[in-house]
Amino acid sequence: MTVNFDEVVKLAEQLEPDEQDLLIYRLRVQQAHTRGHQPPQAEREAEHIPDEWAVKRGSEFVEYYRSPTREELIEDLENMVAAGTFKQPESLYGKYANPAVPDMTEEEFHAQMHALATEWEQELDDLDADTD
Repeated sequence: MTVNFDEVVKLAEQLEPDEQDLLIYRLRVQQAHTRGHQPPQAEREAEHIPDEWAVKRGSEFVEYYRSPTREELIEDLENMVAAGTFKQPESLYGKYANPAVPDMTEEEFHAQMHALATEWEQELDDLDADTD
């Protein structure tokens, strides 16, 4: 049986969005395997941590790397400093703090942000009305 591209697209459009994502993912995996970009099985199993979000989202790229956690990044830095491959970085904590900024509560901050956003939206509405 021979199927052309347009027929495949029409069939794929009938799938649920999650199934479309899974189809895209499977095609990318097959494409990577065909092109020889797939890492060895042991590496894939060690690096690939499946999660529900990634499976539902699908992927435009096949990546067996997952984003490191904050703790993993800190541990990596500490290991590099201990090994001497990286010197201890200067802390930026408080370096750019502005002491002139008034103290405000979270509610005051959100109220101020809301007022700024409302003003900005009004200016955009006025600009849009001027162009009509």
